Amino acid sequence: MGKTLVTILNHNLPEYTDELYKSLQSHSGETYDVMVLDNGSDTEGKSQYTTHETGQNTYFGGAMNIVFDYMLENKQYDSLLYLSNDVILHGYGFVDSLRKELFDNDYTIVSPCIFQPTHDQGFWKQMHNWNSKDIRPVRWVDFMSPLIHRKLIEDVKQIDMKLIYGWGIDMYFGLLCEDKDWKIGVSDHIPAVHLVAQTSKKGKSDITFDEYCKKAHDGMDDFFKSNNLWDRQQGLITYAQNYKGE
Repeated sequence: MGKTLVTILNHNLPEYTDELYKSLQSHSGETYDVMVLDNGSDTEGKSQYTTHETGQNTYFGGAMNIVFDYMLENKQYDSLLYLSNDVILHGYGFVDSLRKELFDNDYTIVSPCIFQPTHDQGFWKQMHNWNSKDIRPVRWVDFMSPLIHRKLIEDVKQIDMKLIYGWGIDMYFGLLCEDKDWKIGVSDHIPAVHLVAQTSKKGKSDITFDEYCKKAHDGMDDFFKSNNLWDRQQGLITYAQNYKGE
C-alpha cells in the first residue's frame, strides 16, 4: 500500500499552518507524510514546521505544479491531499478516512464537505453537508482540501499558468475526470471548515484581496475560453449553484 502526500501551503500565516500541521500529527508517518511548503513568505512568516520552500510566491497553481513534480518523482505516494493553511479539519483520522473513501470506492477525487463562516455551508452547494449515508458522486469539488488519486496527477503533469491563482483548477479537473469516466465524490461524514482567503484578507499577500480575485477570475476565463471549454465550465457552475443533494 502506498502513502498520501499531505501538502500544507503557507504564505505568511505561520500560526494557521502550525495549527493545521499539529492537527495532522496523530497519524503522520503511517499512511501519509506531511509536506509544509512555504510559498515565498517573509522570514517571520515561515512556519516552524517548513519542509520545502518555493523561494518566491508562486500562488496556488504554481505551488501545485511544484508539488505535482515532487509526486511524480516519488513513486511511494498514491494520492495527494492539497491543503490551504486556512482549513480546519474535523474528526479523528481525517486523512485515513478520506483514503478509505477514495480507494475502497474507486474514486479519483474525494473531498470533505465544507463549511465556511461567510457562507454557512459554503458557496457551492455540492460541497454542503447533505447528510448522505454514503459518499456522494458529484461532477466537481471545490479545491479547499481535495484528496487526488495519483493517476490524475500523472495524466495532468502540469497546470496551465493561466490558472496560477487557483480559480478554475477544480472545475478543469472535473472536466478531465468526466472525459475519462473517473469518479469524484464528497463525504458528508468528513467535514472541514474553510476560513477563506486569510492570507489576502489579513494583508499578508503581495496583492490585495480584490486584486487577487480579479486576476484569478480573468485567468480562469482566459483558460476556459482559449481551450474551448467555456460552455462546459459554465455548465459546472450552474450545476453547483442548483445542486440539491442528488
